[in-house]
Amino acid sequence: MKNKNQTHKAFSLIEVIFVLIILGVISSIGSAIIVQVYESYITQNALYKVATKTELVANQIVNRLTYAIPISTISKVTDNSGTWIHSTPAVENSEWIQLKNIMAGTSAFRTIEWIGYDNDSFSTSTTPAWSGVGNYNSSTIDRLNTPGSNLSLSRDVIYNLSNTQVDMNSNSLNSAVVVFKQKDGYYTGISDYDPSCMGLIDPTISSCIFPVQLSTNTQLNFIRTGESKIITERYKLAWSAYSIVPEDLDGDNLWNLYLYSNYQPWNGEDYKTNGTKKLLMTNVSVFKFTKNGGIIQFKICASESIGEMFPISTCKEKVVLR
Repeated sequence: MKNKNQTHKAFSLIEVIFVLIILGVISSIGSAIIVQVYESYITQNALYKVATKTELVANQIVNRLTYAIPISTISKVTDNSGTWIHSTPAVENSEWIQLKNIMAGTSAFRTIEWIGYDNDSFSTSTTPAWSGVGNYNSSTIDRLNTPGSNLSLSRDVIYNLSNTQVDMNSNSLNSAVVVFKQKDGYYTGISDYDPSCMGLIDPTISSCIFPVQLSTNTQLNFIRTGESKIITERYKLAWSAYSIVPEDLDGDNLWNLYLYSNYQPWNGEDYKTNGTKKLLMTNVSVFKFTKNGGIIQFKICASESIGEMFPISTCKEKVVLR
């Protein structure tokens, strides 16, 4: 039986207030920690995403440039839509420039353009489909003999990769080309082997690059017959030019980086009108490049937004060894 006179202990008002104050302090510290953890997660996630994207794009650029015909690499002055700004004829060093002559940090030249040799059919089998070796003793002004080749295989690979637009069996404009290699750089006897005679600058001038048609598995016929040329022991087979072009249509200084392919400057085509356009990356803030000897070095920076005024940025630098 309980004692009726027994007293019950209770919290005083001061004790209750004290407990509430302690709970409030703990609650505020806990919420701050939660906010910090959440902000850290958002930041790290955005940084991971933009770093991964930048790395992947940089590797794609390296893979493409690895198969560039070295002397064909150029840069052009473009507007924010990626359109080449030039007069007629185009002026070297102010409207276009060979990549080997570009200065580090130059902002006017935004693009990289080149002719890529056909590595796909070259490496599609144990024995290269085109050998890269010409027999200049048995070749003529209208025919290139290339022993050890399987040119029918090259034709099939190129035909499919170009979405049936390039056919070495045809005598049409859309054909593969041969670029010869020689120390002194002269191929027609009058033209230097440089971008200005490959259709990259003036589409009407392509005197040092030669469209070819399949004759046999080891023989190519030159489509432009009777044309003066020096046939050398080494050559490259190509069927497309490529361009990496930044475009900023809204003027916010963040660029979309595009790859143009599947066009032929030696047949009067250009990347804007005739090329196949593929988006590489958005929100690119920096795309700079230089060339020293056979080495191309480039830097690409991009950002990932995690708030209206709080972007996360990262940069990658890569070297293309030739």
